[in-house]
Amino acid sequence: MTAAPATFFPDTTSYPRVYRLLRAACSPTGTATDVHGEDLQPLGEVLEHAIVAKMLCLLTDWLDRHGHTASLARPMQQFLRGQRRLNTHRWRTHHQEGARVIAVMAGNGIPAAAINGLAHASLLYHGDGSRQSSDVDILIPVEASDDAVNVLIGSGYYATGRRSGALHRDFDDPLVPGLTLDLSTRLAHTSDPDDVANVLARRTPAPQHAADLEPLPILSRDDGFLHTLARVAAQRRWPALADALRYGVDRSTPSDVAIVLPASAQTGWQLLRSCWPHLPEQPPLSGTTGEHR
Repeated sequence: MTAAPATFFPDTTSYPRVYRLLRAACSPTGTATDVHGEDLQPLGEVLEHAIVAKMLCLLTDWLDRHGHTASLARPMQQFLRGQRRLNTHRWRTHHQEGARVIAVMAGNGIPAAAINGLAHASLLYHGDGSRQSSDVDILIPVEASDDAVNVLIGSGYYATGRRSGALHRDFDDPLVPGLTLDLSTRLAHTSDPDDVANVLARRTPAPQHAADLEPLPILSRDDGFLHTLARVAAQRRWPALADALRYGVDRSTPSDVAIVLPASAQTGWQLLRSCWPHLPEQPPLSGTTGEHR
């Protein structure tokens, strides 16, 4: 039986074919889907939703992995693969700059870690260009906010005025002409300064997918998983859903820190299971207690 669209995707609940394809694109290698080649036609409606949802490169990856790309017109094949190559270049540029600014802040006594798209591109997608993100999100302690802004302005950034904590830097790159850096002092599952400090103390280097890339500090697996689940609950966007699914089927060894499962993360996990009912009742976190907060 074909699963009904999860109700937390208002952009696709009226488009079951689009829902099936985007859900399939979220699924890592080896995850069963209920999508067939005929679901691709016509492709225009699917591409529109994928572009708006920042899922085009992940959809392209799914098309390639399942042998569907060859059935598309050659100009469409060239377009999709060109977007994948562009996104790989964008990821490398963002990684290099994220590692640089975190090192600059560390030199000024400010602990920081990459979160969201940039961190997940390396941790969950192996730097293959399938995870899209338009900016770089950096977690810092709340008490370091002013100092961090001053350090970054001294490092070539300027305030955009569009939202608090957003800084921009221009690049001499025709493909990636600039980068917006978002400084965050909270995570989706907690805004407590002590919690954030503990999370930053557990930072870990992102997997190194290229020898010429500098080490990038990111959240530990469990901390990143909790944050991502809470983002699914709060924002209900496809990329966070894909991230959470990859955490959920990850076979790497979790940390040995006891975890209290926040209510927001529990809600995110149940939303994830509404798309993939085969997932276990509880998220695979190390030392998880039954408490919610």
